[in-house]
Amino acid sequence: MNAFTAPVPVSPLAEAVAATRTQPVGVSFVDHSLNPRFGCKGKAAAAWLSGLGLAIPAGANRWLPLPEGGLIARLGNTEFLVEGSAAVVERLHGSAAPAGVAVVLRQDAAIELSGSGLPCLLLQTCNVNFAALNLAESPVVLTSMAGVGVTVIPGAGSYRIWCDGTYGAALWETLHEVAAG
Repeated sequence: MNAFTAPVPVSPLAEAVAATRTQPVGVSFVDHSLNPRFGCKGKAAAAWLSGLGLAIPAGANRWLPLPEGGLIARLGNTEFLVEGSAAVVERLHGSAAPAGVAVVLRQDAAIELSGSGLPCLLLQTCNVNFAALNLAESPVVLTSMAGVGVTVIPGAGSYRIWCDGTYGAALWETLHEVAAG
């Protein structure tokens, strides 16, 4: 590699993904760790993001899809996670955050799970009864899964999960092992 070549980005889950190339029956795993994302928090975060043209979820622990693709999640009252659209994320990173807003580095491992075996996998690895949630309210769940702190957006056909990147491979492998069993 010379001074003009940048290394190719590698997902934090790359080794775990490579080690588990086959999908367990009934559960599909997709690594979204390299999706562009942006985080911020603070008393002025909602107003700042709104001023930049983003629709803001009305309440804490809710999410909305972005028109350009991706989503914005409100993690509590004053913290936000934006993921998906490279154009939106680049615009956010290029905008100077005002007083009262702190930019949060988001280097999460991100996993999407789907399939008929997903309800059983969730029952075995998490204490939240996702079946009882009203998906029309676009909930965001902050909980623990297989001993790892996670943020979960449940959907009708798939669940998006984010966790600290240093726990990503262990979470992936554990969920894969439980799903295979």
